[in-house]
Amino acid sequence: MRKRLFFALALLGLSLGLAQAPIKVRIGFNPTQNSDQLRPAAQAIADYIEKEFKGTIEVEVFIPTEYRGLIEAMRGGNLDFAFFPPDGYVIAHQDVGAEVLLKSVRGNSPYYWSAIIVRKDSGIKRIEQLEGKTIAWVDKNSAAGYVFPRAALVSRGIDPDKFFSKQVFAGKHDAAVLAVLNRSVDAAATFANDDRNKSGAWTQFLKPEEAAQITAIFYSRPIPGDTFSVSKQFLAKYPNLTKGIAAAIQRIRTPESKLLFNLYRIDYMVPAKDSDYDVVREARKIAGQ
Repeated sequence: MRKRLFFALALLGLSLGLAQAPIKVRIGFNPTQNSDQLRPAAQAIADYIEKEFKGTIEVEVFIPTEYRGLIEAMRGGNLDFAFFPPDGYVIAHQDVGAEVLLKSVRGNSPYYWSAIIVRKDSGIKRIEQLEGKTIAWVDKNSAAGYVFPRAALVSRGIDPDKFFSKQVFAGKHDAAVLAVLNRSVDAAATFANDDRNKSGAWTQFLKPEEAAQITAIFYSRPIPGDTFSVSKQFLAKYPNLTKGIAAAIQRIRTPESKLLFNLYRIDYMVPAKDSDYDVVREARKIAGQ
């Protein structure tokens, strides 16, 4: 009798221990800039979520070396949530069933823009003046750094592969901006927070005196904001936890908290639906993606 009671208590203790084990959650962050600068901001988000759930979940940060890395990690079942850029989300939804939960808002706008930038002293003021020049794109899966500006050029009857003398991929937005500043290329495509030449990657990643040497000569149509998305596997297994994590992200607002602002200059995030990104699908088709 005592032996049976002992084993019953042991099993009960084991089951309670297992029930109390934190759920592991892996969140991926889009590598828009140098990972040494991005990682502290990403870790701060992870720490915040763990605190909100009082130790019931354990959050791990994942930062790939390239945009496509988030999609491949989710495909392999190694990623539960991701801050996908718009183009990355569209591919992830199509290829691995990712579902968008939230989209970013900057300056009260759920949109941002692609800008083609040049040095002010280059004398270049119009797209047409870039013929025969060099340009830096960011990544083929970057909406602002490739898809939208390329689609805009194609819509104007310009074939980028023939129009530019050389095209390079910088890999990240900060690198694309620096390539223009350092005269490595004549122009670069990058993100902008408005279409009035006030705020963009060049004002974010450069010192004020450096940013003053850069100007935008072209803006794309508005692009829906970056996403916070979930894998189909995690959503199916933990629907309520998924809602809770999304709600926790929604509670982060600038200026009360700088967590999202320090991450991607996001003021706050709002609910999103897949159809919000149909404009991205259209741009991809035009760009030949």
